[in-house]
Amino acid sequence: MANKKITALTALSATPATDDVLPIVDVSGTATTKKVTVANLVAAAPQGDLQASNNLSDVANAGTSRSNLGLGTAATSASTDFSPAFFTIVAESGATRTLSDSDNGKVIVCSASGGCDVTVASGLTSGFNCTLVQSGSGQVKVEGASGVTIAGISNKTATAGQHASINIVPIASNSYIVGGEHDIPAFVNTASIDLDGTNDYVDAGTISGITVGTVSVWFKASSTISKSTPDYLVALGDGDEGIAFGGDLIYGPADDGIITVSTGNHLWSYANSSATINTNWHHLAIVWASSSSTNSGNAGYDIYLDGSNVGNHFGTYSSGNGSQLSADRVRVGARDRGGAATYNFSGLVDELSIFTASLSSAQITNLYKGESSGGSGGSAGVPGELSSFSPALWWRMGDKNGSSGTTITDQGSAGNNGTLTNGPTYSTSVPS
Repeated sequence: MANKKITALTALSATPATDDVLPIVDVSGTATTKKVTVANLVAAAPQGDLQASNNLSDVANAGTSRSNLGLGTAATSASTDFSPAFFTIVAESGATRTLSDSDNGKVIVCSASGGCDVTVASGLTSGFNCTLVQSGSGQVKVEGASGVTIAGISNKTATAGQHASINIVPIASNSYIVGGEHDIPAFVNTASIDLDGTNDYVDAGTISGITVGTVSVWFKASSTISKSTPDYLVALGDGDEGIAFGGDLIYGPADDGIITVSTGNHLWSYANSSATINTNWHHLAIVWASSSSTNSGNAGYDIYLDGSNVGNHFGTYSSGNGSQLSADRVRVGARDRGGAATYNFSGLVDELSIFTASLSSAQITNLYKGESSGGSGGSAGVPGELSSFSPALWWRMGDKNGSSGTTITDQGSAGNNGTLTNGPTYSTSVPS
């Protein structure tokens, strides 16, 4: 066959035969067109080397080849099922789960109606990550085991609601960021309000009256409290109504009053001429009781300090026998008399709540131990989740708003937000 141009050669048939010719030019000597057949190519292909270098030990077996390459079934069914190759879905119906290395890359679907507390264990393999989904009504919250840091924008380390998903993303050894459809957990206490004792306070202004069955609040005074320390902790009206320290200097009839509750015409006190309250965190509660030990069997407000009923004195302030408060103003850190702020408190305040119900002494203990309404076994001196007590007003003092801005969002049923006035600051010191 004479030499021909490539364009002059007959086109290859649809199915090449073993003797079909692929023209090449051998220029090692005299330029000559030679043929290379398909059979030549198949024989020359390094199939053995290909198998060895790519671990295709059985080219004829598709399943074995995919397995050797780590593809699983994805190479044939990826269009309908990615999971075997890329992630595993895990159902979690419990209230708690501790993540381990075996959870890496998983999608964990939490369905518990009471929520699920997810703990990230210490020492997980570098790069550990997973996704958490809130499939039920209960919030999914992420926390770290000892030595593990968990962070999120504005303390958002939980799901935002049903069907939300959040991702646990590693940023360093034992350090993770929570991102996605997230929100602040229902209860994580990381902030309090710092009042300077000069003119700082938190104020709700005039509100629709809240029947004061119980008040609960945490405080840490800047200096030791005694009967001669005149400070208002919580004002509950635009007169003298509220809770004060050192009532001797505020109310004339309050002899030796370290803690005093005033309704404007009647007083109930923890009275002791020598007792003091130190500068640690303390829990204070007042409870309206139809038969009060503070009031010698008459109706009045019992006073609880760190879970113990310390009320022991009562008396008439101006006139009358006293009656249950209906708070039409709420102010933390100063008395509210006609709008004027006096007797400013110096120190930290956290977790103020007001309930229309009179809680039992056992429930006051629950509050002091950070337990739910019917809980037991908590640690004394640690605030807890209050939703089960149905508060009318609940100021978290920075936790709900990420310790920023001047609004303290009310998480109680009445919706009375507080406003930081004259410069109170947020503190990371909390009862613990």
